[in-house]
This record gives sequence, C-alpha cells and structure tokens, in this order.
Amino acid sequence: MNREEQIKAIRFDTEEWEKLFCKYQQEYIRKRLKAIKYLHEGQTRQEVMAKIDCARKSLIIWIDMYCEGGLKALATPMKSHRKQKLGKEEKGELKKMLLEKKPTDYDIDRQIWTGKSIIEVVNQRWNIQLKDSRIYDILKEIGLSHQKAHRDYENADQQAQQKFITTIKKN
Repeated sequence: MNREEQIKAIRFDTEEWEKLFCKYQQEYIRKRLKAIKYLHEGQTRQEVMAKIDCARKSLIIWIDMYCEGGLKALATPMKSHRKQKLGKEEKGELKKMLLEKKPTDYDIDRQIWTGKSIIEVVNQRWNIQLKDSRIYDILKEIGLSHQKAHRDYENADQQAQQKFITTIKKN
C-alpha cells in the first residue's frame, strides 16, 4: 500500500484537527497539520508542497508520522538533541546562587537578578555564553520563574514617604 492509500485509509477527524491547530501556535506544527488536511481533501503532494512551501522530504516524513501516530504525532513539539551547556550540577549551583545571593556578590551593580545579570554570572562562573531566551528556559527547569519589576504605588505608606523626603531635604 502506497502513502496516498495509507492516508485515505485513515479516517480524518476534523474536530481533532481543529483542536490541535488551535492548541499549537508553532508554525512548523501548523504546517504539518495543514499538509495532511490538504492531502485528505484530495490535493496532490506537489500542490501541497507549493501551497505550504515545504520540501518533498519533509512532506514524506509528515505523512509517515501521520500514518504511524495520527494527528497527535504531527503535533508533537520538536526536541533538541543538543548537549546542554549547563549541566545538572551547574543548574543546582545556579539555583542556590539566585536564591541565596545577590548580583552585587558577583560584582554586578544591581540589587535584583535580571536575565542579563544571570547571563553575566554564568559567563563569569563557568565561561558559558547563553542567550536571553535560554536563561528563562533554565529558570523554568530549575523550578524558578522570572517576574518583571514594576512600581507599586498603591501600597506605599504616604507618611513614610513624606518623612523620607523631609529627611533628604535636610541633608
């Protein structure tokens, strides 16, 4: 049985397709889903490749994925097989550093941790260069999250602020 016959033999679940298409925002996943939908609608491989701008080999891989695991297989996010620059030990030490120390302990002129200051410390400590986006993934992996700093004027004590301003003016 060739690939076209295999595709036709599988019942296309439009409802599942729509759920997966809405759930996954990544363009590469949506491309896979569109390709299979177009094939089920009767378009040729050449038409599909032109319509979604993909290589023949990619389309064949997606067809095989679909035939083996259905639509869910197409929606499986890609995983990188690259060796991570920061190992388990370094990540554990980084977590401890972030929870127990301040950037000033590492000669960084800040009181709170930022993505850039974490990258700087990782570079100083282990001579590893990381991108901004990667540092936030690492924080998630070690069970921490990042928060954007913002001013919170609502909870300010007005009397304490006035006393502070008066003290500064005196000095």
